[in-house]
Amino acid sequence: MRSSSLVATLTAALAIGLSGCSDAASSTSPDAAASPTSQVRELVPGAPGEPVPTASGPIDVEVPGWSHADLAFVQMMIPHHRQALEMAALAPERASSAEVLSLARRIDAAQAPEIWLMSQWLAAEGLDVPEAGDDPSEWDHAAHGHAGMAGLLTPEEMAALIRAEGTEFDRLFLEGMIRHHDGAVQMATEGMPESTNARVLELMEEVATGQRAEIARMERLLGQLPA
Repeated sequence: MRSSSLVATLTAALAIGLSGCSDAASSTSPDAAASPTSQVRELVPGAPGEPVPTASGPIDVEVPGWSHADLAFVQMMIPHHRQALEMAALAPERASSAEVLSLARRIDAAQAPEIWLMSQWLAAEGLDVPEAGDDPSEWDHAAHGHAGMAGLLTPEEMAALIRAEGTEFDRLFLEGMIRHHDGAVQMATEGMPESTNARVLELMEEVATGQRAEIARMERLLGQLPA
C-alpha cells in the first residue's frame, strides 16, 4: 500500500538524515534537523563571470521530473504543517480532553517528519526551503495565478487559541484544525492531477487520506464537547 510505503520512506530517510548530519544529531526535532537546508537558495543564472544572485519565495521554475503543482505543494505544505505543529504544541498545557491531547500528539508525530522530508527534497533540487518563522503568505503560489494555500488560521485566531484553556481551547483547537486539515486536503487533491513526481504524488495522496480520517475524528470529538 502507498501509505505503508510512505511511512517506511519517512522512517528510513529520517534515520539516515539524523545519523549522518552533525546538526541533526544535536536536535531531536525533524523540523530542526531541516534547518541547515533552509540556507539553500534557488540559483538564478547570470551572465558569465557575474555573481549569481539568489531568489527567495515561490517563483515559477522548471525542475526536471517536477511539475509546478509538485513544487507548489511542497513549498506551501511546509509552512502549512508548521502552523499545525504550533497549534498542537499548545495542547499539553491547555487542553482539557485527553482525546484532544492525543490527537495533537498524533499530528505532531505525523507532520514533523513530513516537514523534514519535504525540506530535503527541495534542498536536493537546489530550491528554496521555507524557514521556521517565515510568513506563510510568502510561499503562497496563488500569487502566480496557481492554486494557493488554504485553511491557515489568521494571527488573530492563533492569538485566541493561545489565550484559551480547558473546554474553550478544545473547541477552538478542533474547529481550527478541522479547517486547517480541510485546506491541506484541498491543496493535495488540487495538485494530484498535475503531479509528475511519484514521491510528491504519494505524499499528496497520504495527506488527503490521513487528514480526511482525522477530520472525521475531530468532528466527532467536537460534537461531544459540553455546550
